[in-house]
Amino acid sequence: MSTRPDAKQRLLTVARELFARRGYDGASVRDICARAKVNLGAVTYYFGSKAVLYTAVLTELLGPIAARVQAAAQAPRPPLDRIETIVREFFEHIRRNPDMPCIMAREMASGREIAAPVKQMMGRALPLLAGVIAEGQSDGSIRPGDPLLLALSTVAQPVYLNLARRAITVVAGLDQSDEATFQRVVEHAVETVRAALETR
Repeated sequence: MSTRPDAKQRLLTVARELFARRGYDGASVRDICARAKVNLGAVTYYFGSKAVLYTAVLTELLGPIAARVQAAAQAPRPPLDRIETIVREFFEHIRRNPDMPCIMAREMASGREIAAPVKQMMGRALPLLAGVIAEGQSDGSIRPGDPLLLALSTVAQPVYLNLARRAITVVAGLDQSDEATFQRVVEHAVETVRAALETR
């Protein structure tokens, strides 16, 4: 039995890479098909259109992180500990999906309507995180402030530190492909988030 990925999965893999590097508009169906080694009609056959392929890529990329945030947010632990877990989950998800920050940045900067999977992920994850922050504010462990804005600032840590990864490597010498450096960055982000949120 062949271990070669089937045409549909090859399309998803190649499209994800090209959408990350070139954005939606810069990744042509012709290039996606050529790199996936399928005929030009394969996108239409498997997905119906480039737009549906893009939605499938985003769903595959973002669905798991929303589920991880939900599990962490609902765990029977103190709010700050749950928030720490959420930050760690974001880092781990991005490490497994290094093209996520680029795709998200291109999506946000595109000027087009935000794609449904992005709206769904953010619409699910941010209220969960804001809810944990509000719980912490109620029990006195988290400082006052707008829970939604505090949630956005919390998520910004792993997203920015990964989006700026290449520049951080060149300018600061922090190469996150090195395991010890990656762990150092994660611990710094966790400590920063906890210090920013906890009641003093």
